[in-house]
Amino acid sequence: MPLQNLHLNWLRTFEAVGRHLSFSKAAQELSMSQSAVSQQIKLLEHKLGRSLFERQTRAIQLTVAGRAYHGVVREGLQHMEQGINSIFDSAAQGTLELSINNTFAQFWLAPRLERFHGLYPGISLRLFGMNWEADAPPSSAELEIRYGSGNWPSFHARRLLSRELRPYCSVTLADRLRGGAGLLGLPLIDVLGTPNGWNDWLARHPQGEAGSAPRLLVDSYAIAAGMAVEGAGVCLLNDELVKGSRLQEWLVPPFRESIECLASYYLIKLHDKPLSGAAQAFHDWLLKEIG
Repeated sequence: MPLQNLHLNWLRTFEAVGRHLSFSKAAQELSMSQSAVSQQIKLLEHKLGRSLFERQTRAIQLTVAGRAYHGVVREGLQHMEQGINSIFDSAAQGTLELSINNTFAQFWLAPRLERFHGLYPGISLRLFGMNWEADAPPSSAELEIRYGSGNWPSFHARRLLSRELRPYCSVTLADRLRGGAGLLGLPLIDVLGTPNGWNDWLARHPQGEAGSAPRLLVDSYAIAAGMAVEGAGVCLLNDELVKGSRLQEWLVPPFRESIECLASYYLIKLHDKPLSGAAQAFHDWLLKEIG
């Protein structure tokens, strides 16, 4: 069936009816009469030569062909809307709401925001900080940068940083370690709620009796890094959080040995609809910066 024979309005109407499985709800969403919706579906079925819905007394269901076609139409409309947004909806204007992990915001995003605003001076960012996904405040955010396993079946999650963790401490403590001081004589800063920490690092890279090391427990990598900067102990951090941030001036890795963590930082699209121009601009810029 040539595309020029299919009116775009028919496809939009079919997508709405198929999503709601209701002519009346689709009509309400599209600001149309129910009879107009029904007429457009009949015209589309006539052009396709196939029934798209099974009409029952009080309900409708997609036919087998209708289900397959609905997926194609919905994806096509989303791609078209994304393209329209990227071309005509000014990505250089508006406010983007972003739910973001506090550590990622402070150490990865903040040092690079000047570059983003240089490209998109008309976009304002409204950041909702959090440590864990349960902390996320209600918002109309389109995107989220979350720390976790990446296993969120309801969302498409793209990992941003590596899973590798390495010891970091102040220059003073690093000099002590290089001078022969034992690691287990220093406080080890662990982050509560993370899947891997000092027990895993010490199991892979033994330094003596693991139980002898004093521990300092905090609830975020941001606090752990701040404690390490002040010389309070040695923490485990992702290299990409240190490099390019203010931490690079104050923290050094006393050992090169690392472990792989089961969690990392992920970019998540929160809604099943095309991104706004501002959100798409940030999304594309972020992935380009990550490389």
